[in-house]
Amino acid sequence: MSARPSQRLTRSAPWALRFASLPIPLVVLAALLRHLGLIELSPFFVTLALAWALAGAALVLSALAFRSIWVNGDAGLRDALVAVFMALVVLALPAAIVFDMFRLPRLADVSTDGTDPPLFTVAPETVTMRPLPGAAAKMAQGAAYPDIVPRHYPLSPERVFQSVSSIVAQKGWRVTDSRAPDTDNEVGWIEAEASTLVFVLPVDIVIRVIGDEDGTLIDIRSASRIGAHDLGDNAARIRDFFASLDAALQGVTDDDMAGDDTDSDTPAPSDLPPLPVPAPVNGR
Repeated sequence: MSARPSQRLTRSAPWALRFASLPIPLVVLAALLRHLGLIELSPFFVTLALAWALAGAALVLSALAFRSIWVNGDAGLRDALVAVFMALVVLALPAAIVFDMFRLPRLADVSTDGTDPPLFTVAPETVTMRPLPGAAAKMAQGAAYPDIVPRHYPLSPERVFQSVSSIVAQKGWRVTDSRAPDTDNEVGWIEAEASTLVFVLPVDIVIRVIGDEDGTLIDIRSASRIGAHDLGDNAARIRDFFASLDAALQGVTDDDMAGDDTDSDTPAPSDLPPLPVPAPVNGR
C-alpha cells in the first residue's frame, strides 16, 4: 500500500496572515493616541498609510496563496481567508473615503446662507480669509444638501440664543467668541471649535442669531481647517445641530420664559418650515 504524500503548505498564506495582523493594532493605537491628543496629524496619517499599505500587501499575498492552493493543491486556505477578512476590515475606511469623495461635492465650508454667510473672526486666517463660495460651489451644495438652509423660530432671539448656547455646551464645542442678542444688538452669535469624529480634525463653527418681527432666524456655518473635501462632515454637523435645536424648542413659547401658561394655539418651532431666504446684512 503506497503512502499518501503530505500536502505542502503554501508560503504566501502565513505571510499574508502576518501582514494582515499588523494593521488593526496600528489603526487602533493611532486612533487612541489621536483622541487623547498625544500624536500630531503628520505621524497619525503616516501610521494610517502604513497600516493601509500592510493591508494591501496582505491582500496581494492572499491572492498568491489562493493561486497556489488552486493550481498546486497546497494547504493554507484558512490562513489566506482570515488574512483577506482582516485586510478588508482595515481597508473599509479608505474605501468609504474614496466613495464619498466621488459621491459628494468637493466642499470644506458649508453654510446655511451662501450669499451672506456668518463670518469667522477668531478662527485661523486660513478660515477667516476664505473667499465667499462661488456660483459653482453654491449649486453643488444646494444639489447635495438641499436641507441646509436657514431655520426660523417664532421665539425671541434671547430665548433661542439660550437654547443654542446650551446645545453648543452639550456637544462639547469650545466657545471662542459669543455675543447674545439684546435690545441694542439684534444680531448675536457664537463662534466655536469642534473636531471630526474619526480623525479628530479641527473644525470651526459660527452660529448667527438674528431677531426679526416674526421671531428669530438662525444661520450656521461649519468649516474644516484641513483638506479641501469634508466628505459630508460639515453638512452632517449642521443637520445634527438643527435637529437638537428643534427638539429643544419643541412646543416652547416666549411665555415659558416668564413662567406663564402657554397658548395651545401657538405653533411649535418644528411645525414651521425652514425659511430658505437670505439673512439680513451680515452683523459680523
